[in-house]
Amino acid sequence: MKLLLTACCFLLVLLNGGGVECRRHPDDHGHHRNKQDRMLFVFGDSFVDVGNRPPAADKGLGSRQWFYPYGSSDSARHNNATGRFSDGLVQSDFMARILGIDDESPPPYRLRKANEVDPSGVNFAIVGSGASSGEGLGAQVDQLRRLVNHGMVDEQDLGDSVALIAFSGAHDYQSVTVTTAADEVRALSAKVTDSIADAVQRLQDLGVSKILVNTAPPFGCQPFRAWSYNYVHCDSFGNTISDTHNAALRHKLGDWQDVMLLDIHAAFGDVVRNRYSPCCAETSGTGDGFCGQVDGNGNALYTLCADPASFFYWDAMHPTQAAWEAVMDNLQPDIQDFLA
Repeated sequence: MKLLLTACCFLLVLLNGGGVECRRHPDDHGHHRNKQDRMLFVFGDSFVDVGNRPPAADKGLGSRQWFYPYGSSDSARHNNATGRFSDGLVQSDFMARILGIDDESPPPYRLRKANEVDPSGVNFAIVGSGASSGEGLGAQVDQLRRLVNHGMVDEQDLGDSVALIAFSGAHDYQSVTVTTAADEVRALSAKVTDSIADAVQRLQDLGVSKILVNTAPPFGCQPFRAWSYNYVHCDSFGNTISDTHNAALRHKLGDWQDVMLLDIHAAFGDVVRNRYSPCCAETSGTGDGFCGQVDGNGNALYTLCADPASFFYWDAMHPTQAAWEAVMDNLQPDIQDFLA
């Protein structure tokens, strides 16, 4: 029932223009304290990255998150792009709200001050990373381990901490095509989910109290795949990949103590409600362009919807701020039960 209610109220979110006040609560020493004295550690890719990839001078496929129209619904930051892959906030921001930490994700690891960690936690996620390769999950866990080894995160911090592992699947499964055999997809899913399970074990060994792991979203419903079907329906092969991943993930982590599989797949599937077209769509006609792309004269090579809050997808694969809010509102009761 709560899924249906969330879907019904989806179009009503952000009626105030998308504004989210950024409120912090200093303690007596001027540090930012969270309301529940819990630290949040975020691992993943562009689903939860809040600026770990440094800004670039020029807009490109790998730097578009720092330029208009990204961030254009985020009135709390003057509608400016902040390195988030959305028109505003992303999943990690709403996770922080659920924890009562703040109105936004903990700061990115890149901006951490020397010999200091923000009391709200750290966001290690970075665009382009995967669970099993690249600037991946293992490297991000290594960053937390170094903070622990240097005494910047202590045993008490870890004992009250929550970790979120959130990957879109874009990097891990980019090699898969319609010609990829089913056993190859299963083998790759085994590798990816082994990496996730290994990271969960390492986090528990460090002393992290509670760990939430995203399931894979329905890959076939992402606009870059649904584009081939004029956004009318999802790509069945793409959904087979995410189904295979999620089956392996549940087999490996489904009964682990203090680990919750956050069912992003189900929440996306219900809230999206056949809205597969993106608010910000490239217009090259080749599928190789991107949201925010301009030509040499500064002319837009994309179209932008009038109301991002009425769209589930912001660009070719990332949800809008409104969509993330609806998805996380839906999952909030289960998350709170898990953390109780």
